[in-house]
Amino acid sequence: MVCKQCDHVEYRDNPQSFQYTDGFCTRGNCSGRLQQLSFVATHDCGEIFTINPSGCNTHGYDDIRLNRGVPEDMRTWSFECGICRQRTGDLNAFCDHCDEQIGGIQPTNAGSVFYPQREIIVDIPHVGIDEHEIPHGEDWARILAAAHIGDVDLDEDGVTLENIAVSDESEEDVLEDLYDEFGKEWVENNKEKALKLKMGNSPNRGTVVSQNRDEVEFPAERNDSEVESAYTAVSHELFTFIRSTKGYEGGSLREAVNERHPTPRPLSHFVDDDDFREKYPQSKLYRDKLKRVNITDAWIVDNFPLLNTVFGYSRDSPDASETDLRAFDHPYNLDALPVWGDRSPSEAIILELDRGAIVEWLLENDYLNEPQAPDITDESELKRWFLSAFDTTQTQNPFSKIEDDLTDVIYRLIHSSSHALMSTASEQCGLDTDSISELLLPTVPAIVLYAQSMEHFALGGMFTLFKTRLHPWIDDAIDHASQCIYDPACLDDESGAACHACLHISEFTCEYYNGALDRELLVGGDKHTPFWDIWFDYGRRFFEPWSWEPRFHYCSEIHQFWPSHCNSKLHGW
Repeated sequence: MVCKQCDHVEYRDNPQSFQYTDGFCTRGNCSGRLQQLSFVATHDCGEIFTINPSGCNTHGYDDIRLNRGVPEDMRTWSFECGICRQRTGDLNAFCDHCDEQIGGIQPTNAGSVFYPQREIIVDIPHVGIDEHEIPHGEDWARILAAAHIGDVDLDEDGVTLENIAVSDESEEDVLEDLYDEFGKEWVENNKEKALKLKMGNSPNRGTVVSQNRDEVEFPAERNDSEVESAYTAVSHELFTFIRSTKGYEGGSLREAVNERHPTPRPLSHFVDDDDFREKYPQSKLYRDKLKRVNITDAWIVDNFPLLNTVFGYSRDSPDASETDLRAFDHPYNLDALPVWGDRSPSEAIILELDRGAIVEWLLENDYLNEPQAPDITDESELKRWFLSAFDTTQTQNPFSKIEDDLTDVIYRLIHSSSHALMSTASEQCGLDTDSISELLLPTVPAIVLYAQSMEHFALGGMFTLFKTRLHPWIDDAIDHASQCIYDPACLDDESGAACHACLHISEFTCEYYNGALDRELLVGGDKHTPFWDIWFDYGRRFFEPWSWEPRFHYCSEIHQFWPSHCNSKLHGW
């Protein structure tokens, strides 16, 4: 405690011992009111310390005063002896655990004293069965992969993801029955046909899993790495995409859904409607605009179910990689790790990327060769290829380098597209930039942009963006990715063309902490041809794709884009 009148410092190990002073200074005849010194020291190990006064070598703690120095600069504050006026020490603390002196004194209510560590989870529930009945792991991942590829027809009556997952009869049992009925040799030679005859429109889990295992080999299975983690990641991506774009199969499921279940509306719901096109004539541009950034389809999703969790906290820095993560004390003193959660349904825009365009770009930039590439005219084959090529275990830790080159470049391409779109969405929808977050589904591949809100109602901003502002949004995203105030240094950066002036966003809205970004992949440069279709005039303004035929080229000598070739005879193409 510090006297507000004479700055005399009183310190007690037990706050209750201050009661006998009635809150007044005990020095001589001073009757000033005592006030608590509300400053603490925090350390990156997570400990917090109160400020203890330093005693005088001659007079001990008889009369320690607080010298406030420059009042607005706490770095000038110190303790001194009120008798001999000698400085006794700074405002600091010592961490016994780390054997380190701690500076950086701050008010107890400062934001840097406590940094909650959050995670937002897409929490789409299952319908018709309990959560524990789902066979999480390989079986569930392969059921979802089969549905995504199209090997399971979810439009058939009675066929749902959940029903397939809990079907009891194993493939071995079905095959045994088929051997008895048709003979083992014929069944082995006609396995798929035989299983179809037996199972009809209700494929069982074993059949679906076995058939998908023959079609898709996840990278983690080839690399003998964290296979179970890969199954979980793939399941999460595919289940999120299927449920958030296709909705729920069958009348019984649709009747069972509630406010926790996503309700998607595709782009075609709006742009194919005559009344909508008449009311919003610019909607005729939407598909062409999306095609320029290689987006094949889009959905607006109401009731996008988010679970906001707080699983711990750090001090000294909000970056958990720089500090020790601390757990909360359990409210009932149980031997368990408490995680606090709050469900907040929101709005989301889901953008499905052109798989064939990505493969073509990979071939064009020598990340793939022809024998490795899938048939870009076959959507099922393209879907199988992405499941087999993208290693989800490589991107689960944003603080470690992505070792697989193909996984790295695909993720950078998708992530950079997401950031260019996120950075310009707020101008069109009215939401703050920090209120829009991303979820990448690279095995699909797709981008989910959703509104972060702790309020339990739809904000309407993302819906307005999707419905009426798609055309300027795409133009702004292309413009944003094409130039940075730090070009050409930013565009030529070896670690990737991304900085705080272009692609970087607030770290808590980015799933990869602003890592794995490179807008040069999108707009082209020395190292890559552009993934996006971008059109320039000499004033660096954009034309619509039908107004000018040639694509631009980039001259690395003078760092300029030209519609056909550099106008300098020295540099040429």
